[in-house]
Amino acid sequence: MGNDRDVLVLGAGIAGLSVARELGRRGWRPLVLERDRAASHASAAAAGILVSRGAVRSRVPGRMFYTRSLQAYPGWVAELARESSLRVELEEGDDWCFFCHGGRADRFRERLEAESDPARWEETETAPRALSGVLRDRAWRIFRFPGERWIHPAELMAALLGSVRLSGTRVLEGSGEVRLERDGEGWVATCDHGAFRAPNAVVAAGPWTDSVLEPAGWKANLVPVRGQLAMVPALHGLPSMVHLEDAFYVVPRGAWSVVGATMEHGVLAENTTPEGLADLQTRLRQLFPGLDLSTAAQSWAGIRPRTRDRVPHVGRLEPGLFVASGHYRSGISMAPRTGAVIADLLEGTALEPDALDLDPLRPHAGWRRT
Repeated sequence: MGNDRDVLVLGAGIAGLSVARELGRRGWRPLVLERDRAASHASAAAAGILVSRGAVRSRVPGRMFYTRSLQAYPGWVAELARESSLRVELEEGDDWCFFCHGGRADRFRERLEAESDPARWEETETAPRALSGVLRDRAWRIFRFPGERWIHPAELMAALLGSVRLSGTRVLEGSGEVRLERDGEGWVATCDHGAFRAPNAVVAAGPWTDSVLEPAGWKANLVPVRGQLAMVPALHGLPSMVHLEDAFYVVPRGAWSVVGATMEHGVLAENTTPEGLADLQTRLRQLFPGLDLSTAAQSWAGIRPRTRDRVPHVGRLEPGLFVASGHYRSGISMAPRTGAVIADLLEGTALEPDALDLDPLRPHAGWRRT
């Protein structure tokens, strides 16, 4: 039984690798176990959107945690590129959000007026010329957010994994189903590679968090949500993101556009479907009538873990046992802050208020002992 590590990190997606990297930087000796391939699944399937909407204050649980994480992104990405010697480009441009007239647009504006710096957003009556020529001709309510960012998830994950491995942290891929159980004052993770013991464990297994923790007597009540995406020839010529009602998106990627994403609750299968892609096309044709997914160079799907109250679980369950999961559509956005908070908890550092909102044992979060 391996016992040369002081933390088991279960899951090598964006959350698990961010935790492992931060722990390694602070002198801990983590061992990462991944059920199949590291840096894959939803972490690599995402569009890489990093939008703040100009938020500077909010009482909505989790939103300031999200905003603080985005503020850390430029420095975090620069460190990953330096540590891994890999290219990671953080792109910046406008984000254009289009709403039909009605209640959703009114609520969106009300939220902006309550939470956001007025210098960092505007509602305008006209779309830029490069978009107006390809958009459906209808009356839109248009919101513009300058200086938003996006990133290529494959580049980010390669650099993050490289940074973790180069620091000396061992990442065991192909571990199969991992079972975590209490062993005296520590924890044992049993998988296809054997059994590994450590005094601390961090479960960052995304939608598989429940199956990992069930032998340890915990149930997270997470809901898997499949998102289907596609890459098509560029739909417009602007270095900008476009959102339809803050739900569906078009993100530039060189000569291509990444379009997404469906929200299929309760689905754990990671394949695309004709029905899902047809729904995605129908939704985005409300904005881009010329969208044709038959021209897609690639289509794929990712499974995102959603919590009962849509606030991630980042915190301690019991002495020596921690969780970093349930980030839903914000796993990449929240990665820098997630790694830092878990490391702070392991070191006994008092958490700041934005992190307290993510305590997995908060009321109505859905965790229970089995």
